[in-house]
Amino acid sequence: MLVVGLACLSASAFARDDELEAYSAVAMGTGGAVGAKSMQFSFNIKEFTSDEQLQKYAALLKEKGQDALRRALEKENIGQIRPAARVGNPIAIARKRQTESGSVITIVTARQMPFIEVYNSGRSVDYPFGFLQVQLDAKGQGMGKIMAAAKIRFDKKKGKYEIESFGNQYIKAVNVRPEK
Repeated sequence: MLVVGLACLSASAFARDDELEAYSAVAMGTGGAVGAKSMQFSFNIKEFTSDEQLQKYAALLKEKGQDALRRALEKENIGQIRPAARVGNPIAIARKRQTESGSVITIVTARQMPFIEVYNSGRSVDYPFGFLQVQLDAKGQGMGKIMAAAKIRFDKKKGKYEIESFGNQYIKAVNVRPEK
């Protein structure tokens, strides 16, 4: 499940010279079907998503729903997330914000679903996004969380955006370190 989850989170290129930031990490399952499993992965970011672009995505989600957002994100490629020694998945949204102790990087991908998953049309196809968020210290090291399959929606009653993980995904990103 962890391998499948990271593969879904993670198809086109290996690390390139035009990357802005690059990190390596370990995905560690801490419960459920992924308990006690781990896998190395890396991600590189060529550019960060602007406030203006993020607002366009938010408006698209609010007005037309997550299917329209997914179609828009499938066209983006501002970086790569990939399990070690495997082909990765393009990053569609990458944001970085400074905190008192360092920074937080948030990544969203349009999840690539295997043919059999789409063919069977189970509940998982309603979770078309991958999500990674890492908290980094001043040295660029840290940890975070992974949602290999996520749903993003705008709750009109609460007036806010929500992200929901598919099932009981207990995946942590640990030993996050900058690549040199």
